[in-house]
Amino acid sequence: MKTDTGTVLSKYIFHNGQGEPIVDMRKAWARACCMTGAGKMVCPTCKGTVDAKRTCAMCCRTWKHEGLKYTGRIFHDLRRTGVRNMIRVGVPEKVAMAVSGHRSRNVFDRYNIVSQTDLRATTRRTQDYLKSAVEETKVAAMPARVQ
Repeated sequence: MKTDTGTVLSKYIFHNGQGEPIVDMRKAWARACCMTGAGKMVCPTCKGTVDAKRTCAMCCRTWKHEGLKYTGRIFHDLRRTGVRNMIRVGVPEKVAMAVSGHRSRNVFDRYNIVSQTDLRATTRRTQDYLKSAVEETKVAAMPARVQ
């Protein structure tokens, strides 16, 4: 990334703040998510939440980072959310595949998750269409018989 003066801060997209590469992306991601509340570290013994000093609040045991389990958002969720949002706003699927870097249709379809909200919205749009079609049919009703 270059500054306004043209100097390069870091040649890495993800770095530790001093321009050095992050060695373990999963560990750095887990730490960042725990700090923001988007995730938490869980004690493998009692499933209690572990604090920043890696001590379990329930069983008071202290763990090494490798012994803990992270639960919460994962980095790959960003890609999945991006694909879903592109499809919902009407980006053609071929373009969304190019943006997200999906080479095969099979993998792309796994990312394009259909939610209950999507299904309800589709049902609502279908019902609105059918209701308007019925109203148009009533307007074009046959004329009364002449006697």
